[in-house]
Amino acid sequence: MSRVERDGLSIAFELRPIPGAGGRLEARSDATAVFTITDAATGAPARDLSPLAWMTRRAGAPPDDAGCHEKIKSFMAGLISVRPDVDMNASLLWTQNDDNTLSVINSQIAFSRSKLRSLVTLAAGSTSLALHPDGSRLYVTLKNGRGLAVVDTRRSLVDANVPVGADPMRVAVAPDGRTVWVGNDGDGTVSVVDARVAEVLKTLHVGAGHHEIAFSDGGRTAWITSRDARVVTAVDTGALEPVAEIEIGEGAAAVAASDAAGAVYVANEQRGEIAILDAGRRALSSRVAVKPGVSAVQFEPSGRFAFALNPAKGEVSILDASTGALAHTLAGFASPDAIAFTDAYAYVRNLGESRVSLIELPSLQRPGKLAVVEVQVGQQAPRAAKSARSAAPFALLPEGNGAVIASPADKALYYYVEGMMAPMGTLSNYGREPRAAVIEDRTLKEVQPGVYATTVRLGEAGAYDVELLLGDRRVAACLEATVAPSAVPAEDRSPGLTVEALFDGSVELEVSKPVTLRFRATPKAPAPPLEAKEMKVMIFRFPVGFRDVALPRAEPDGAFSVTFTPPEPGQYRFMLEAESRNAPLGALPYVDLHAGSPGAAPAAGGAR
Repeated sequence: MSRVERDGLSIAFELRPIPGAGGRLEARSDATAVFTITDAATGAPARDLSPLAWMTRRAGAPPDDAGCHEKIKSFMAGLISVRPDVDMNASLLWTQNDDNTLSVINSQIAFSRSKLRSLVTLAAGSTSLALHPDGSRLYVTLKNGRGLAVVDTRRSLVDANVPVGADPMRVAVAPDGRTVWVGNDGDGTVSVVDARVAEVLKTLHVGAGHHEIAFSDGGRTAWITSRDARVVTAVDTGALEPVAEIEIGEGAAAVAASDAAGAVYVANEQRGEIAILDAGRRALSSRVAVKPGVSAVQFEPSGRFAFALNPAKGEVSILDASTGALAHTLAGFASPDAIAFTDAYAYVRNLGESRVSLIELPSLQRPGKLAVVEVQVGQQAPRAAKSARSAAPFALLPEGNGAVIASPADKALYYYVEGMMAPMGTLSNYGREPRAAVIEDRTLKEVQPGVYATTVRLGEAGAYDVELLLGDRRVAACLEATVAPSAVPAEDRSPGLTVEALFDGSVELEVSKPVTLRFRATPKAPAPPLEAKEMKVMIFRFPVGFRDVALPRAEPDGAFSVTFTPPEPGQYRFMLEAESRNAPLGALPYVDLHAGSPGAAPAAGGAR
């Protein structure tokens, strides 16, 4: 343990092994970083601080106070050239895009200078995503028979693609984090995946049609709907065996569970009703009529009120679980299709307009009209995007007082804090349509009075400086830690091929004039020769704007080529990826290109 005193505070730091991880505390392992901060004179816990902290591998002598301040200042500036080995402050925004990528955005630097931390390329386009409770993995269902992608969020890499059933759509992580449940709409099954080893534990046959999944009894029971079947299936999550089938009729579109109410609500789109199930008896309790077209239902945080959305009728129906009756019906929405909750508000997206409706939750228990705030979000309605529908356009802020809202038509994300009449900032999604978003919170939290902790992925073995900033107290301190060598050899993450550009990136291209860009891609021996189908080329306007993905062509001389037509003047970047050869996007060197106005470039156009 490392300890210092600064400005009347006693500050201690230590790294602790993750429980259940074999007690290892070594290079490239996960650990819990813990700061214990007390009053130096009395020993009383220093409460309600907002610490920021980093770890950097020591290259020489420990920094003095001035050096410590300079390092912290450089981290706060968000400089790409000065990065810590371990960042304990990141709240990373993951977006599910309209193509086959996930964007990882560090939104904490500044809205005007948000950084695309990385871009994760998936094996196919995606349908839904879910974050593990500990934030270490993201689960993404894929199209075209590519199964379930397991993304390591610490390294921003796809760890595994798990084969599941046909046409996987919805994915949900059990509350205890041990299993991942995937609804396979193409074959009437749900795949239950072991979250630890990324393997299918069991395939459940639950009926035809689209599936939605909810958990009750503290996660001990899973409730699965099947749109084209007449039943809802209850599954014991420990035994992975169905324990009940409750008939409700065809048309089940959504399901939500409330342990506080001991009830499960199922929205039946065709019948225009909410079927209320008794979770304990696993039986149908009652039916509440709403209107045909109801397609989503969720409980607010207390578990008493359920919100049912009807995009077809432009209505939100609110049911009181204490009475099992309809309490409110709100009209005037523009195809409400997605909802999320903070403690104070229900956030309702309007698919047909560029606004989000905030329904004040405390007003549910007051007599009179419900309080609704309309917030303009973006310029275009989500419906204007190529693929607008999503169950998760809201990424709730860790502070619990707002959300980052995905706007696919604007290709942007908007940062909204409650109490404001408009979003406070805009985050670029770098030319991609964000269909869904989730925040991975890596910040230090006060887990006990005066004790602040977070989970970190350690770097290589060696001595580290630990930089700490207490902004409210204007206290900066540097401590130290040591990371032991790993017993496991370092995984070779170097690309499995080298790339040589056969074109001159310094030659100016001409707008609207096609140019052939040739290159060689040579795999490392003794790997077999590379095929064109293993690669993709991305050319995008730098830093943001136009983006094009092309499949290379094989040339007779063993080289490869793509044709590129610059749409407008500016700087472009040529990047190659080959996932099968351990070369995801960004792993290989890129080539910068420049395009000028028509007539400004030589006839060769930069090609060879």
